[in-house]
Amino acid sequence: MKKKDKEAGDKSRAGVLLSSFIRIIAQEKILVEEEELGKDPKKITKAEALARQIWNRALGAYKTVDIKTGVIKHHAPDKDMITLIFDRMEGKAGSAEDTKQKSESVPARIGRQNKERLNKIANETGDTKKNM
Repeated sequence: MKKKDKEAGDKSRAGVLLSSFIRIIAQEKILVEEEELGKDPKKITKAEALARQIWNRALGAYKTVDIKTGVIKHHAPDKDMITLIFDRMEGKAGSAEDTKQKSESVPARIGRQNKERLNKIANETGDTKKNM
């Protein structure tokens, strides 16, 4: 197996593993206080808490407090969060580059295949000096 193929496989397996842990952790319950609504704290999943944060940022319904000055800053709606929500709800639109198939040209493919065949024959006969 080539080194690049092995690295790609390792990255793919690591990505799958990371995604599975993220899904597991997302289902854990946490206690959330809803101070703006005057309600009692309630338990929700981490995934729901994250989704609520994304919605709050998209709507501009959040504020931060500067620790040094104590000034409260109200934020405008976040365009990136709006895009994220829209993409999740409607499905992400593909770009023109995504639809193009990036395939090898016929002459390049024939040349590559011939080179592989010749190298295979040379390796089988033991004549490794003539490998291309």
